Amino acid sequence: MRLTTVRVDDLPGVGRARVVWRDSRVGPPVQVVTAFLLLFAAIEVLLRHHRPPQGIFVLGIIVGLLYAMIGFGLILIYRANRIINFAQTEMGAVSAVMGAVLIKVHHVPWIVGFAVAIGSALAAGFLVEVLIVRRFSSAPRLILSVATIGVALIFAAVQVYLPTWLGSKNKLDPAPPLTPFSHFHFHVDPLNFTGDTYAVLVGAALVVIGLTAFFRYTDVGIAVRASAENADRAALLGIPVKRLSTIVWMIAAALSALAVFLRIPINGMPVGAESFGPTILVYGLAAAVIGRMESFSRTFFAGIAIGIIQQSINYFSRNTVIADAFMLPVLLAAMLLQRNSISRGQDTGLATWSMAKEFRPIPPELRRVPEVEWGRFALGALILGAAVIYPAVASLDRQVLAGQIIIYAIVVVSLVILTGWAGQISLGQWGLAGVGAGIAGGMAAHLHSDFFVTLAAAGGAGAVVAVIIGLPALRIQGLYLAVTTLAFAITMQIYVLSPNFFRSQLPDRIHRIERPFLYGRIDLGNERNFVWLCLLFLVLALVSARALRHSRSGRVLLAVRDNTRGAQSYGVSVPRARLAAFAISGFWAAIAGALFAYHQTAIDTAAYDPRISLLLLVAAVIGGLTSLPGALLGTFYIAVIKYAGLSSALQDFLSAFGVLLLLLVAPGGLAQVFYGARDSLLRAIAIRRNIRVPSLLADDLVADEAPGTEADALRAAAGRIGHGHQHGLVDGLADTHCPSCGEPLAVAAAVTP
Repeated sequence: MRLTTVRVDDLPGVGRARVVWRDSRVGPPVQVVTAFLLLFAAIEVLLRHHRPPQGIFVLGIIVGLLYAMIGFGLILIYRANRIINFAQTEMGAVSAVMGAVLIKVHHVPWIVGFAVAIGSALAAGFLVEVLIVRRFSSAPRLILSVATIGVALIFAAVQVYLPTWLGSKNKLDPAPPLTPFSHFHFHVDPLNFTGDTYAVLVGAALVVIGLTAFFRYTDVGIAVRASAENADRAALLGIPVKRLSTIVWMIAAALSALAVFLRIPINGMPVGAESFGPTILVYGLAAAVIGRMESFSRTFFAGIAIGIIQQSINYFSRNTVIADAFMLPVLLAAMLLQRNSISRGQDTGLATWSMAKEFRPIPPELRRVPEVEWGRFALGALILGAAVIYPAVASLDRQVLAGQIIIYAIVVVSLVILTGWAGQISLGQWGLAGVGAGIAGGMAAHLHSDFFVTLAAAGGAGAVVAVIIGLPALRIQGLYLAVTTLAFAITMQIYVLSPNFFRSQLPDRIHRIERPFLYGRIDLGNERNFVWLCLLFLVLALVSARALRHSRSGRVLLAVRDNTRGAQSYGVSVPRARLAAFAISGFWAAIAGALFAYHQTAIDTAAYDPRISLLLLVAAVIGGLTSLPGALLGTFYIAVIKYAGLSSALQDFLSAFGVLLLLLVAPGGLAQVFYGARDSLLRAIAIRRNIRVPSLLADDLVADEAPGTEADALRAAAGRIGHGHQHGLVDGLADTHCPSCGEPLAVAAAVTP
């Protein structure tokens, strides 16, 4: 019996359907209709044939349109600068809150508040692009992306103090302000809506039409598209790339302000920076990613679909947390299904590390010099002695804070391994610490397991979870992976570590985490002893990371980071190297989380805020993302801010201001300053001892050996050619004779090849 193979395209109608699906004009509407049909079918099946009421769908459409507008701004910034703007939500939220406060507190007309919101957003976008983005135009995209995190922290801090600055003496009432549309009402079972929903519909429609027309039919829009494809080529063609970037940032900020301003009458006034944190940003990112970071129409419908899913889940679960946690699998599915078509996503990973700062070790010629040996010993003894002595003399509250800072330092070390050396950007490293905290805390509270057993289990679980998160890194590069890790951090805080969902697995008031006696002698309930234990694990993390860096595996990580194809040509397994980096980094982050669970003796979901992950990445960049001493320096900077006893908003502001200032002055972080000072000392020692060290004294050697001026160089050349037989000066230079024929020869001609 002979078997025949039938291709799918040979089936009746399949080939024609595929052609229609891929057609540039007919395909997008067909894809949108198909996607919505699948969405409603999924709702019908997953919700057991109990469809939500129509009012829930209407609310989902309204909320989804707001997410789509945030996604539009993200796409604009991505087109112009090839980065994901992590300040997109906060940048417009400040302006929107300003307009809403003026309406609510000072009773200005709605149209005036709206004009203030949009106008101030345009000004904010202009200032951010001119003062921040333009300064980092030639920097790696990772650095610019971290700079946007700093910008987001600054805007979040401003949003906290803004109502007070605008004259609100008491705590701001969260009730939404009245608008000209609030008097119109309609009912769609089971919800009552005001005319503000019409404002959202009209605003979103105008935005989509306006952006589409802007990019298709205006010279500026076409120029923006051209500069997005190739900025260097566009500049050579005379396109003002910097001016276009400024326009794009202004429009993106205005879109964010419009979305938040229209959202306030529906959801109420935000109280503090929490209302517009990473969670809202992830919804906009999900819509933009589904739109492939390029299509406004696809992002528009993706936002609507996400809003419908969110409100449907909220309706049946009566809990907004489940819908927020659902964004992680949505993002993973969206990116993995589009892996072959996200060309810009793959491009994001290119050249990100072309300017990663690496610091050279002490030259071999100077390692055995007494001054260098004693200096290294004295510096190490000073640091270690201060770290050991401080817990013994500090007060109890300072000891508690010191333990927390040391735990943060372990996580920053794990970021150096994953982001600094392996090149995989993680915005959810504190979420991996949450994995360790949940495992170790649950085992300690419910099973009363041995302390070291809980740490080992936590580290193993962290490694496994990190590898699972890292699987998309095998196909998706750069900042797209960062979005996934951010969604993971949000899911860990609001869902996995919430006692509302995993009460039996997590510690509670009855089953608390007890610090044990180690070996029957060391009481970890004593805060000083626990700080010393955390310090011991920090040393172990540093030693293991240093050993990894100087091993073949460490060199493989750097090779994969800097030149993936080149590493593959030498037989390096890129997937294995990346997953190994995720596993090692996840192991130490989870160990830090387990120590943090014992440090807190409980698991509080507020302690695992995703913004801590952003703060730790900022600390790693401040210190120097590729340097282990830099990890300690960056954490020390954060510690100084926390020890000052400032408010959370002011701490965020100083952290963000510090990272922006440092990146402008020293892109390599505090490690660049430290190693620069070290090299200056080594250079002085080498000169004093008359030791030639090419890596340190190359410039000096060239200056000593090369003539000082062009005239000196010409005279030296003339002397070599004419054996020093000069007979006159022409323009200050000597002429000579050809040694072969005896003819007069100008010096300039003699040295010209």
